[in-house]
Amino acid sequence: MSFYTERRKDKAAERAEARQDLAAERAEARKDADAERRRQAADRKERDQRKAEARSKRAAKVARLTGWVRADPARAFVRLVQVCSIVPAVVSQVGALTDATVFVLMAALLATMLEGLAWALVAMGSKAEGERSTRTYRAGAWVAGAIAGAINFAHGWSQYTEHRWVAVVLALSSVAAVWITDLQTHGGKGPTKAEKQAAVERAAHAKARAAHHPEVMEVAERLLSASPFGALNPDDAWQTAWHYVHGVAVTGVTSDLIAAQLQAQARVTEVAVPRPVTVDPDMPPDPFLDDEDSVYRAAVPEALEAASRWRLENPESLGGIGLQAPRGGPQKAVSAPRKDLAGNGRETGGERPLDPEHLEKVRALAKVLSDAGQALTAPQIRKLIGCRNEYAIRLRNAVQPKDGGDGPEMAGAR
Repeated sequence: MSFYTERRKDKAAERAEARQDLAAERAEARKDADAERRRQAADRKERDQRKAEARSKRAAKVARLTGWVRADPARAFVRLVQVCSIVPAVVSQVGALTDATVFVLMAALLATMLEGLAWALVAMGSKAEGERSTRTYRAGAWVAGAIAGAINFAHGWSQYTEHRWVAVVLALSSVAAVWITDLQTHGGKGPTKAEKQAAVERAAHAKARAAHHPEVMEVAERLLSASPFGALNPDDAWQTAWHYVHGVAVTGVTSDLIAAQLQAQARVTEVAVPRPVTVDPDMPPDPFLDDEDSVYRAAVPEALEAASRWRLENPESLGGIGLQAPRGGPQKAVSAPRKDLAGNGRETGGERPLDPEHLEKVRALAKVLSDAGQALTAPQIRKLIGCRNEYAIRLRNAVQPKDGGDGPEMAGAR
């Protein structure tokens, strides 16, 4: 092995070792960078968590301080008006009394006594609400507030000669708080509009009951007067009285109504259920009764009524040949058949005579067809007259007889 070959191998080994060292350094750098990113993310998460906890604590503190305001805003603002009116009212009264050469301490006590009297009566009226009359407490509070307002008005009128409107504001400082507190305490205790409307409707209902059912009302009033007070409900008394007078437990139902209902049901049953009339053992009951006043006969067209007189010889024989009388004649017909459609029924004594009017129509049709070079056929006559096939064949033979004497079978085939 030559010297140059050995040298090339050494250099290749050195380059491979350098590449490995560089790859190891890069891997270590990546690990350090990943660790640094994780540490920063953890620090950031911890900071965000601390900030969220601080915000929660501040929100809870604000909620504790202002929760009563959100719970009852009206009460909160009433308290604000009370504080903002009592302080200037007392100060104004103290000023008015000191201007009248009253000792300052005595003036402060007297002003506090006057304002405190009004508020003491307001509080006592609020406590008595729902248990006893509050009229005395409310009247006393208004009198005390009016006296304090008059003192403040007189003081403002004499003190602020250039701005007399200040006297009105000072007077309101004693009256406004009493007024708004009275509204909060007693103003919302009355019946609502819905309750008033219900009371009016209840009174109208009781009046209508007394007018429409005097006998039941008399018995109900006797039951209420005989029972211990509050033991019997008026509606229960009315239901018991109704049962006693009319004999029916359901309020509003009487024996006359029950009789009318039964009669109506009987009429409906009589109309809705037809009497069975058997024409043939194999046929269903015929709904077209002999009674001329029957609602069924009045509602059925004459053509359908006539068709119902005969049974169908074959359920599949409806395509033009159609309705056939029973073999041997109509021995079990409901009644004598009325005038049928042209050719749609058989006479009891044989074939139906040809109608002259039908003959004229067929002759006119035959002439038109002859001019057009066409032959007269039974289906064309059936379509013109609206009759059975046999009758059409007879009409065709009468108008245009065949020399060869075609029978009905050949004629019907055309």
